[in-house]
Amino acid sequence: MKHQPLQLIIFRGDDVEIAPYEEALVRALQGGKDAGSYLATGDDLGIQLRLFSNAPKFSPAESLSGFCHTVVLVFIDRTLIKKASKKFWNWIRKYYREVQASSDRCTLVPFALEEQSARAFTEKAGDLQYAQVVIASSFGEPAVRPAIAALNALHHCRMQLSNSIGTIANNPATNLTLFISHAKADGLPLAQALLHQIAALGLTTFYDAKDIPAGSFWPEELERGVGNSVIIILRTNIYESRPWCQQEVKWADEYATPAVLVDARTSLTYGATTLPLDRAPSVRIPDGNLFRILFVALRESLRFMLFVVRVTQMKRNGDLSEDCEVKAFSFQPSMAALLRACNSLATSAAPQKMIIYPDPPLRAGLYEAANALVNEAAPGTKLVTPETISAMGA
Repeated sequence: MKHQPLQLIIFRGDDVEIAPYEEALVRALQGGKDAGSYLATGDDLGIQLRLFSNAPKFSPAESLSGFCHTVVLVFIDRTLIKKASKKFWNWIRKYYREVQASSDRCTLVPFALEEQSARAFTEKAGDLQYAQVVIASSFGEPAVRPAIAALNALHHCRMQLSNSIGTIANNPATNLTLFISHAKADGLPLAQALLHQIAALGLTTFYDAKDIPAGSFWPEELERGVGNSVIIILRTNIYESRPWCQQEVKWADEYATPAVLVDARTSLTYGATTLPLDRAPSVRIPDGNLFRILFVALRESLRFMLFVVRVTQMKRNGDLSEDCEVKAFSFQPSMAALLRACNSLATSAAPQKMIIYPDPPLRAGLYEAANALVNEAAPGTKLVTPETISAMGA
């Protein structure tokens, strides 16, 4: 049976105060055409999303069927505490037992608007008396709480996926690290403001001034930091003229690092660039909305992990041989990224080797050039997408 990487099941009452939180979370996953408030836009990540106000017809065990990972998020409000049926509370208790027995396949995230509702939930839920409840009032001012709650949910989804990711990924790191690439001459205030916001949310950063150990060979530490992170590129006016900024972008391209481009330039016209920046989603923050950057960064990290889990599942399904060594990209790879992957695969003794990236395949001309590179640098390696693998199997 084929499994989808992740599903999110949401329970909520009908308290109107919950609506902004639900809307923020749905938009964080499914995107939208226009940015609104503190949220960011984007395409649908393809995560199955199901909403309920009471116990569903399927059992907790059945809810896991067909998915590699499941996150259940319970929005706890006064109406849920008062009106939820006995069947709902039994469902939640049984699901929590599934969580404890699932070997990190699923998780439960209780989310309360205030401490009183959190206490009432743990008292009613019985087995959940020791479950950690996320409380909205800890997220700062009311206006930003829905956005922070949605970021929090994205991070929970990411952590859940990280439980099953092994060395199949180009990037073996499963802990989220945000690498802030910036020019000191004009990007320092923005970098430090972003650093402060990331720390306030409890996320992790790589920042050269504080994360490169004294006495270390710092170019090597920078390269390792780029390769094991989600890179946030602060493209200020001076950025592209700085050699080490250029090098960080090139490393990100070679390692196929999930990336976000923050366009903070102030001029009206610019010359062409030689840096490989086109594949990164671009963000502008004329309103100073740093949350927009973090939304896109977390979404790109999640997109990367969703594809890697999908490839892992292809092995379990038999679509890929267990002894096949795979390099997985979450977007169409550049020539530099392909070359690095090929250099790694060239020394592998695996009987089958593949480089896999999402559909659609590279366009005519580019595919032939990429395939020629792969055949030359790592003979016997196949350059494929999920659909081409299916066609090969057929």
